[in-house]
Amino acid sequence: MPRIVNHEKKRKSIAEAAWSIIKKEGIEKASIRRVAIEAGMSAGALRHYFSTKDEMLLFIMDYYLEEGKKRSQSKSWSDNPLQAVAEVLLELIPIDEEKKIETSVWWILALQSLTSDTLKEKKDEMTNGMYELANSMIEILVLQGILSDSTNVKLEKSRLAALIDGLSIHALLRPDVYTPEKVNEVIRYHLETLCNESQLN
Repeated sequence: MPRIVNHEKKRKSIAEAAWSIIKKEGIEKASIRRVAIEAGMSAGALRHYFSTKDEMLLFIMDYYLEEGKKRSQSKSWSDNPLQAVAEVLLELIPIDEEKKIETSVWWILALQSLTSDTLKEKKDEMTNGMYELANSMIEILVLQGILSDSTNVKLEKSRLAALIDGLSIHALLRPDVYTPEKVNEVIRYHLETLCNESQLN
């Protein structure tokens, strides 16, 4: 009988092999040939699943983003809406080793998307996702009656997305300065400046 291959399982094992290389040696070492060796298969066999390195990197990013979502869904958030929003935003910043790798890969893919149509669609999808999340966080504050009446809600949604992107870059490049405590302090301070003082006590 012909051997039945679980293609989805195989793609996941390839993603895990590539991620292992990226963690230890950097994304530039995650070539089709190198990943094939790590996954215990030939380069030709790997190309059956991913015809180009960009396709492979896209799958890897999707796979680990999904893993990140699972981690977030298993977390318990504060009952205080302002604190809960702060906790969700902090979850987006690379303040632990796994998220540092995920963020590094994301920024490399974002830069490569400038010359790759394959990657451009994913970059647009992910940046749109950040804007939508920022929108959701501001809407929570609006619905809870916490946001100050003087806040420009539409502009703040864009500003919050930019703040998170900026903190992500700085936390990645200067973790000695942008420690988890410092990042949390910045996020909390920013949110408090948007809110009615009466709601902060």
